Amino acid sequence: MSDDHAEEDHDHGLPPEDLQYPEFVFEEGEIADDGGFDLQTDLDREELREWVEDLAGGLASHDIAVESPEGYVTLGVAPEGAEMSFDPDDEGVGDFEVTLQMRAKAMFVADDPEGEKVGARGGKGFVPIEALTGEADSDEFRCYNWIDDPTDP
Repeated sequence: MSDDHAEEDHDHGLPPEDLQYPEFVFEEGEIADDGGFDLQTDLDREELREWVEDLAGGLASHDIAVESPEGYVTLGVAPEGAEMSFDPDDEGVGDFEVTLQMRAKAMFVADDPEGEKVGARGGKGFVPIEALTGEADSDEFRCYNWIDDPTDP
């Protein structure tokens, strides 16, 4: 394999030792049956630093999970953009806001965060049987586009 091809492979795939699958846990809130959510939490400086590091690892691995007492969702993610804003008052103090946009696809949704999980976290994986037995091109199975119902493990 040429060096150019090896670099190409690392654009979308990491060696197993570099894969990271962060799970962001919220103490309150719901995750809908389709995996949708709108959750928030307060974080101190160290917790926020850890979340940002975990998010970066999940982005590199294309995979994050979100958990609340009312549900669990695993998302395949890809970057789209970022926004930053700062509106200081007369004393130069204000909220600095950072918003990251990612395209995401729900891969697995469960109403019980303590229940069995699938994917990297559950040890069952997300490889469709057609990818192993069929004649389809591997691009047809990239980015979890083949998952139709993330509530059906």
